[in-house]
Amino acid sequence: MNNVEIEDFYHHDFTTASEWEVFIARLEEIMHEWKLPNTKIGRCLKSGDFVNCQWQENSEKLNFADAEFTLKHFKLKLEVEDMDSPLEENEESEEEIIQCQKDALNASNDFVRLDGNHLEIACYYGIREFIVLQSSKKDSVMDETKIRILLSSLAIAATNANCDVPTLVQIQEPWQKMYLGTSIGKGVCTHFDMVHLKKIPPHCKYLTGLLALFKQKVGEGCGIRLDQVMISTRFSYLLKDWTSSTWTQEPPDFDFMQGETLGVAELGKLPFGATFDPIAELHLFTTWPEMSENVAVDSEAFTDLEPQLAPKWSVQVKMVSSPACLLGEYLTDFLHLCNNQKTIVDLLGDAIIYAQQEDQAFSSVFNIFTESKIPTISRVVSKASAKKNKNIEGPISEEILLPILYFLFPDADENSKTPYGDLTICNVDEDQWKGVKTCVMDSLVWRLAIVAAHCTHNLGGTAALAQVWYEFVQEVRFRWERNILIPG
Repeated sequence: MNNVEIEDFYHHDFTTASEWEVFIARLEEIMHEWKLPNTKIGRCLKSGDFVNCQWQENSEKLNFADAEFTLKHFKLKLEVEDMDSPLEENEESEEEIIQCQKDALNASNDFVRLDGNHLEIACYYGIREFIVLQSSKKDSVMDETKIRILLSSLAIAATNANCDVPTLVQIQEPWQKMYLGTSIGKGVCTHFDMVHLKKIPPHCKYLTGLLALFKQKVGEGCGIRLDQVMISTRFSYLLKDWTSSTWTQEPPDFDFMQGETLGVAELGKLPFGATFDPIAELHLFTTWPEMSENVAVDSEAFTDLEPQLAPKWSVQVKMVSSPACLLGEYLTDFLHLCNNQKTIVDLLGDAIIYAQQEDQAFSSVFNIFTESKIPTISRVVSKASAKKNKNIEGPISEEILLPILYFLFPDADENSKTPYGDLTICNVDEDQWKGVKTCVMDSLVWRLAIVAAHCTHNLGGTAALAQVWYEFVQEVRFRWERNILIPG
């Protein structure tokens, strides 16, 4: 019997999904989860929508070929009444145009500036909704083959999901903010391409060269005569250093509350102003919105774009991130007391205990007739501790504490310079302060609030405020028990 050799054959199972197919399927699944297919066309964008309305963001992580990516979806959240507004009659029907094409042709939000990750795409193209695929580890995507695979994956997933939202891939270094992408819908494929140059070519520094480049790129291979191009131009000027200029308001009094004694005039007011100019940058924009290319000439030899003749001027002020404001520091320290759980005994310690012992000694003055002539050990120890605690003072010295009390209760001082006025007369505009809980200006509560802010910020913090509060309560109790009128 002849021996038959059996050869092994390897059969590749093409029914098993590859990593690329799994990646595309996951992209398509995420698009369905975000309900992106078959989106309706919204109203026309208005000027300021990109800045005044909020941007809604969704993100999802996915893997492809041992690399982790993050897919993000950005959408401008318009107001409810604007979403329900009907489209204008002269607009093209939904069957002829998609949302991104409609937004790209809208010039109402040109030159807008947005702060946020990937929101520069809205500034570049003027679109209200887009999808971005980026590396989760912020790695640079430099390989051209890898870029094409990612772009084709997004295009296939968007086509399968019937999603016409622009899909872009962040390429090159992250700091370059460079993107490539497409939008496929209604039989039209829109490419979002970008070029990053280290230096501006000489012919692109002026409007004439930019127009020639634009017409060359648009007219390549189509053989169609282009109409007149509508252009919008803006010049930006930045001013950072104005130390030689005067302030718009008087600088604050830096010597406030720095003297050896506390003056009465300083008690009735709080410091106001910034220790340095809170304005960091000043931007001036001169704009020529939507004009024909034949209206103005801008070349190396001659230009019609003079900033003084621009029809629209605008100014943007950039503030310092955390300016040192005197009144803000006062109020911040005062508001932090709301989270303080310490009692007056915890803050003042022996000083408050001594005062309580004085009250107890006064209440038990008649016990001397009934107690034994031989003192007990507890009485001897208590007397010794009382003598020891007698000289303990709070964080505020008596020289500063007395003017504060005379400021709160001016009737206790015969020569008071800060008496209470007629509190029944109020010159405050009621409509301006309607709904705000406050007290009458220059009343007792008003003065107590200002004194409390001074104590918290300058005179010793929480312990100083506790000392003033204790003295205030003692004075109010004394007047209440003796039927003395409380002023203010």
